[in-house]
Amino acid sequence: MAREEVARNQRARLYGGMIESVSQRGYQATTVAHVIALAGVSRRAFFEQFANKEACFLATYDIVIARANKRMRDAWYEERGWTNRMHSATKALLEDVAESPKGPRLVLVDTLGIGPSARERMQLAALTFERLVGVASQVAPDGVGFARLTSRGVVGGVRQVIFRRLLEGRERALYTLTDEVLDWAESYRSPAAARLGMLRSVTSRQPPSPAAFLQREDHRARALGAIVHLTLDEGYAQLTDPQIAQFAGMSTEVFHGQFTNKEDCLLTVLDEFAAEAIDAVTPSFASGPTWPDAVHRAMVAFVNYLTAHEALLRIAFIDVFEVGPAIVGRVSLAVEAFTELLTEDAPAPRHGSEIAVEAITGAIWAIIAGYASSTGVSKLPHLVEHLTFTVLAPYIGPKAAVEAITATRGPSRSA
Repeated sequence: MAREEVARNQRARLYGGMIESVSQRGYQATTVAHVIALAGVSRRAFFEQFANKEACFLATYDIVIARANKRMRDAWYEERGWTNRMHSATKALLEDVAESPKGPRLVLVDTLGIGPSARERMQLAALTFERLVGVASQVAPDGVGFARLTSRGVVGGVRQVIFRRLLEGRERALYTLTDEVLDWAESYRSPAAARLGMLRSVTSRQPPSPAAFLQREDHRARALGAIVHLTLDEGYAQLTDPQIAQFAGMSTEVFHGQFTNKEDCLLTVLDEFAAEAIDAVTPSFASGPTWPDAVHRAMVAFVNYLTAHEALLRIAFIDVFEVGPAIVGRVSLAVEAFTELLTEDAPAPRHGSEIAVEAITGAIWAIIAGYASSTGVSKLPHLVEHLTFTVLAPYIGPKAAVEAITATRGPSRSA
């Protein structure tokens, strides 16, 4: 074989070796020796292709994403008619994960906790699929496409459906979810949804305030405050238990009397943050005279709480992806608890009933995460109507959802 062909063959085998090793033992435990043994490639050949293990992993990530993108595009062009093409492309994605879950698991699960480079890859991959969904919706025969935020939400919802099943080893369930996923996504495609782009902010950005659980005068609260500060200032990956204890003004032994390790400490921060957010939202939700109005009031309260706690917002929606799949899974369950609160008094969903709650959870997370940086928090109040629409549409339909949202806007809100 020509030199270029040999190198291409070696890269392909190394990609396969990386996928298999990470599937067997996880990224952290994987070594270059593991990868080359599975690939049947020499160490010298490995380092001719990649600078280190992380470079090989990220290249493998890119290949898995490119392959999924190609499968969806191929499935699209093999069919005629927009509806058939949407079904074929979605089915190709879900069945590929069900049939060959190791690559998708590397992308959606094993990438978590590796660091900023991997997080950037995840953001770029999400943007790729958002554009794909946006373009596909724009060529619908009725001329009704998705707004940009809707495309982001749809991708986030589908990702959540796949992520949960990969994390729990239930990927084969994806074989039967094509129609459910398409039905759920279709609930957001309506000419009425275009009016959301004209709706203005219904709440102002809240001034920063400390979370109640961080204000207690005890070792536990001091340790929680220390890990929040250090995660934002230095990044979670490099933190050690003694460093957190020192910053909190206590010995490592006292720290370990409160938490098993730094992961346990951060998990407690996220649990407390989620519980406090739900407590802040519940009275507003209970005060709504109708279910759509209750959802809208709850979303206003939710956004108010998030904008008042920027540091915790960033940790929960951005930095958490550098911690690991277990914590991300735990946080997704916390967001799902919020979705369940909003939908507990809802009518039976008209669209995607089997996956509505978890897909809405993923959509909310994806939309908020896009604005969770310090430069984007100021825009969160402008998302209230769209986030409300994300919850309402699968249950009452897009047109009724927009009408309900518009009805909540009094003259003072539109000023």
